[in-house]
Amino acid sequence: MSNRVLAKPSGISLSDHTRHVTDEAVYILDSLPFLSQKYQQLTSCNLRKELLAAARYHDWGKSDSKWQLPCRQDYQRYREWRIEEGLPPDELSPEDHRRFEQTMRRQGKMPAPKLFCAGLRHELASLEMIERNKLSLSQAVKAAIAAHHGKLGFRHKHRWYKDAIQPGHSKGPFFFLWDQFEKLSFQRVKNLPKEEQMLNRFRYAGVRSLLQLADTRASRKEGEGDDASYEFHPFKLENKFKSLRPVQKAALEAASEPISILRAPTGSGKTYAALLWAEQQVKHGRADRLVIAMPTRFTSNALAISTAEQLSDTGLYHSSAWFNRYGGLKELEAKKEAREAHRMARYLATPVTVCTIDHLLICLTGTKEAHHSTFFFLANSAVVLDEADFYDPFVQANIVVLIEVLQTLKVPLLIMSATVPDSARQLYRVGKPIVIPKSPKPKASKKIHWLGQDADALSSVLRQMVEIGTGIIYANTVSRAFEYFNSIKQLADGKQLPIIIYHSRFTEPDKEKIEKKLIKRLGKEVWEYKSQSAVKGIAIMTQIGEMSVNISTPIMISDLCPWDRLAQRMGRLVRFEEASEGKCYIVSPQKNELLYPAPYGEYNREKRAWIASPALLTTQNQLQQNFIQPKDIWPSDFVGYVNQLYPNAPAILGHASANQREYRRLLKDNWLLLPNLYTQEEEGHVGDKWSSRHIPPQQTVFIKCPTSFSGYPELQSFALEYGVSIPVYLLEKELRRKNESRILKLEVHIEKSDEKIPVYYTDSYEDQIGLAFLYDAGLSSSAKNQMM
Repeated sequence: MSNRVLAKPSGISLSDHTRHVTDEAVYILDSLPFLSQKYQQLTSCNLRKELLAAARYHDWGKSDSKWQLPCRQDYQRYREWRIEEGLPPDELSPEDHRRFEQTMRRQGKMPAPKLFCAGLRHELASLEMIERNKLSLSQAVKAAIAAHHGKLGFRHKHRWYKDAIQPGHSKGPFFFLWDQFEKLSFQRVKNLPKEEQMLNRFRYAGVRSLLQLADTRASRKEGEGDDASYEFHPFKLENKFKSLRPVQKAALEAASEPISILRAPTGSGKTYAALLWAEQQVKHGRADRLVIAMPTRFTSNALAISTAEQLSDTGLYHSSAWFNRYGGLKELEAKKEAREAHRMARYLATPVTVCTIDHLLICLTGTKEAHHSTFFFLANSAVVLDEADFYDPFVQANIVVLIEVLQTLKVPLLIMSATVPDSARQLYRVGKPIVIPKSPKPKASKKIHWLGQDADALSSVLRQMVEIGTGIIYANTVSRAFEYFNSIKQLADGKQLPIIIYHSRFTEPDKEKIEKKLIKRLGKEVWEYKSQSAVKGIAIMTQIGEMSVNISTPIMISDLCPWDRLAQRMGRLVRFEEASEGKCYIVSPQKNELLYPAPYGEYNREKRAWIASPALLTTQNQLQQNFIQPKDIWPSDFVGYVNQLYPNAPAILGHASANQREYRRLLKDNWLLLPNLYTQEEEGHVGDKWSSRHIPPQQTVFIKCPTSFSGYPELQSFALEYGVSIPVYLLEKELRRKNESRILKLEVHIEKSDEKIPVYYTDSYEDQIGLAFLYDAGLSSSAKNQMM
C-alpha cells in the first residue's frame, strides 16, 4: 500500500479527489454561465473564484493524522476483500467499491468502521488548517467548506466542541470556529436591513450549494453511492406552435415586466403561455430556468408531463410526482438517471421544474441543508405561480412573503389564474393592470343549477347520470366522495357502468392507474372518436381532480365551494365541447342538518365544529339568489363573482398573522446555521409554529408490511410505492379500536444508523377504493337522505 494521502477508503488520493471536485465545479459554472452573471450582479463578487477556492480546500483536513490513519485502516480492509475476490489490491474501481459496500451491508457490517469511529469531522479540520495557515478566504467560502456535509447547524454543534478533544479538556480544537459562525450569523441578522439580509444569504448559498453539488458529483463518479450523473442543459423551447392563442400573445406582451398577473379561462392555453413567457426571460438575461408552482402536488405532476412535450428536460420536484412518471421504468440505468434528475429538480436545478407553491415556501425557511441549494437556484429562475388559493388567507400570507423575497432577488414572476381577483394587485403589490387577453366566446354554454339541500332533486340528478352513463362529481372531502360512490353504486346495480373514485388516500402507483382510467373513459380522444351515447363512466373526485385530470362530461355535480374553486371544477364541464350545453348542479353538504364547510373554513377545537369561510358563505348566498333555476354562466361571470368575493386584499389575522411572523423569523434567523427544528418537508411543517398550509398533521401508512431498510433513502422509496398519507386524527381514531384496529404500529430497523423507528401498516387497502375503511363508521342519516 502506497503512502499517498487518501481521500476515501476506496483508495482515491486526496489530490485526485480535489481535482475531480474542481473539475465538476468548472463544469457546473461553464454549463450554467448565468449563475456567475447574476451572482456578480447581486453581490459584486466572483462566484468562480470563490467556488474554486472552496473546492481546493474543502477536504484539506483529511490529511490530519486523526482522520488519515482510520481511513488507511479501512482501505486496507477493502484491499483484503479485493485479494479474496481475486482482484488487484490497489486498482481503483468505482464498480468494485460499490460491490464491496453492498457486500458489507448484506453481512450487517459497516463498509468503513474505523472512519465512523474516528471522532473527527474532516471539514472542521480543514477550517482549522485554513486558520492556522492564515489563508485569506472569504467567510462565504469558509461557510461552504463547513457545510458541505450538512454539519453547519445546531444539531451538530457538539461535534464542533467535542471532536478531537484531548483528555482533561472540556472543549476540542474546533469550538472557536463554531463560535465565529454563530457570532457572524447573529451580527448579520442584527445589523443588515431586510433586503440586504436576503442578498447576503444569496451570496453564501451560491458557494455553499455549488460546492456540495460538485463534491457529490465527483464522489459518485469515484464509486461512492449511486453512479448516476446529471448533465445540465439550457432552457430550450421545442415543438413550437405555428399560431398563438390570445393568452399566449398576452403572456409575451407581459414578459418585459418584473411581475405580472395574467387572467385567462381554464383550457385557454396558459401552460404554453408560461413557457413562451419564460423563453423571453432567458433570452433577455433575467433567468436561465423556469419554475412553475402549482397549488397541489397532484396538479404539478400532470403539468410536468404536459410541458415535457415542449421541453426535453422537465423536472418533477415532488417524490410522488417522480414516481408517477418514472416509477415503472424497468432498466436500472434509466431509473438511476431519472432519480438523479429528480434530485436536481428538488434543487430547482433543471431547465424547467414543476413543483408546488409549498415547496418554494419551505425552502426559504433554511431548516434543512438542501434548502440552501433550492434557494440559490430559485434566485436564478423565472417563476410562474399558477392558480394560487386566494380563498385561503393563511396561504396568501405566506405567498406575500415569498413574493417579497423574489422581488428582492430580481426574480421575474408571472401569476396566472382563471379567476384571480382585481384585489390581488394590492396584495401582491403589482403596479400594472391585470393582463386579460381577448378570448373567443366558448362554443358550448354552461349552466349552474343550485340544488342546496334538496335531497329529491339530488337523487334525480344522480339517476340521470346513471341513465346517460356519464358524469363528474366533485366532493369536498374523502368521506363525502364515498357517500356519492355508494349512492351511485346502488343506483347502477346490475348495469355495466364504470364508476371511478379518485381521492388522496391511494398509493402513488394506484393514483397513476386511476388517472389513466379516467382519461380512457372520459378523456378528449374518447369524445372525439365515440358518439356521446357510447362514452361511459362516472368520476367521483375530491380536490385532487380539480386541475390535474384532463377529462370532461356534459353533466356535473359539485359540493358547494368558493367561486374560484368552482371555476376550476367547471373547467371539466363540456371541456371538449362534446355537447352544446353543460350543466353543473351545486349541492350544500350537510352534517347534523347544518352546512358542513370543510375544507373551506377553519375547525374550532373549543366548539368542535367547522366555521365556514366568508368566501364560502358569500358564494352560497349568491348561488341561492341567482341560480335557483338553471342559468348560463360565462368566464367573465366567474371573474365578476370572484371580485365580489375578494373586493379587498384579505386581512392577515389570527393564525395566519402568527404564522407569517414565524415565517419571517425563520427567513431572518436561518440564513447560515441550520436550526435544531423538526421539518416535515412533504407536509410543509417546520417545528410546531410554522406551516405552509393550515391543515392537520399527516402520517404515512404502509399497505405492504415493511421489514428493514439500509437507510432512509430506501425507506422513502418504499413509502413512494406502498405508502398512503392520512391525517393523524384518522390514524388515532382507528388505533383507539385497539384489538379491532385495522392499522398496526410496527418497528423497522434502519441499518445505516442502527436504529428502530415506528411505522404503520394495514392489510385492508383496496386498489379500487384506497383506504376506504377509514370512512366506514356509517353515514349520518342526513347525509344518507341527501344522497339518496
